[in-house]
Amino acid sequence: MLEKFTQKAIDIVQNAQIQAGNFNSDKVYSEHILLALATNSKGVEAKLMGAENIDADELIKIINSKIFVKQKPKKREYISFSASAKSILEKSVEIAKQYNNALIMPAHIALAIFFSKNSGAYEILKEFDMDEEKIVNNLIRLIEKNSSKTAYKHPEKTEAAAPAGFNIETILAENSVSNLLKTAQSKLSTMGYEILGTEQIVESILDNSDNEITQILEKYGVSKENFNKELENFSNRSEEYGERRIIFTPNAFRAMLMSLDTAREMGSVEIRPEHIILGVLKAKTGIAYKILSKLSDENLNFEEKLLKDINSASQNVPETLAILRFAKNEAESFNKKTVGSEMILLGILSHQPSVAYEVLKKLDITLKDARREVESLVGYSVEENHNGFEYSVRAKKMLDMAYLAAKKHGKTKIVSEHLLYAITKQPDCLAMKVLENLGTDVLEIKQGILKELNLETM
Repeated sequence: MLEKFTQKAIDIVQNAQIQAGNFNSDKVYSEHILLALATNSKGVEAKLMGAENIDADELIKIINSKIFVKQKPKKREYISFSASAKSILEKSVEIAKQYNNALIMPAHIALAIFFSKNSGAYEILKEFDMDEEKIVNNLIRLIEKNSSKTAYKHPEKTEAAAPAGFNIETILAENSVSNLLKTAQSKLSTMGYEILGTEQIVESILDNSDNEITQILEKYGVSKENFNKELENFSNRSEEYGERRIIFTPNAFRAMLMSLDTAREMGSVEIRPEHIILGVLKAKTGIAYKILSKLSDENLNFEEKLLKDINSASQNVPETLAILRFAKNEAESFNKKTVGSEMILLGILSHQPSVAYEVLKKLDITLKDARREVESLVGYSVEENHNGFEYSVRAKKMLDMAYLAAKKHGKTKIVSEHLLYAITKQPDCLAMKVLENLGTDVLEIKQGILKELNLETM
């Protein structure tokens, strides 16, 4: 039931269990949920829920007298929920559905208590001086504000684009790409073309039977022979050109740029043939894409299947890719489609063991606390994006900076500490705001990384 509860709502449920243990109760009752709400709510939230009018000591005294007969002088590791407590939690889920809320917040639990007239918690609330109608209306307004009908824009997505740190020149400077493109260019004269398209690039990859990706593609019927046979069916290159003619066809240019993004996401500091193939598939345009799609003839997403096979061949999932997967899972749990720096931070905290995780652990930064801070920054409303997940401007810049840090130290992979270091290089990003709210700063994080790696500078 709790999978759609926000971290703050989960904290209230867990606190209710703790309160039941403190009372030596045999079960968690609605009264314990009320006490957890009152003690966990602060500031504006407390005012909206009417908790500011509730004196905690007085509430404890009343609860003691009300549930004394239900108490058993025996503590257990896990205390089950009573029928009344379960009813309130179930009602909070129903209220969320009624108001098109994707996540259950403390406000839903509070409103559920006001709607549970027969519960012990509601009976106790009536003993305090509060305007019930006003509080209920406040709660409903708060809940309606977070309706999934509300358009959501990620704070890092609406920023002006950061200066591009990487472009086609960066790609051409890569040795592996340079050698591949020389082979591709040699094919141009035999075909009477002057400009590289996706088909020559992929054809050159398939030429080399030693390439890991070439061997994987053969499993799906994408061999050099089959590719060339399909290529004969294209009598012109209209699939490759737009209005301009450059060193690459526009679609090849786009695919190569996407191969750069793919390499970063997979934690690589060089662009390899598998990244180019994945870049062609992500671009979803061009002759090579049409041929690959036809030859693979897979019902499932070919890009995802290739990625899985590539990682299987590598035995271990690259650390950066694992962290970004966690980040996407976190974004999904918040009903968001933009993966910002804050989600990558949660991804780092979810992936252990790692250097970055250890650094944050020693600074007393936990996943639970970080989630709570992220909740306050990005809210609960649903973000619609039918094209799937996408990275914010800051998140993309993070990957670029992590690449530079890895490259500087002669590493072949981008790992967790490079991502954490990249967060410190953008002091205004959401991830850094989360860390600062949790009591740490840029200097402490950098020192922590250096200490963990036994380095003097990064």
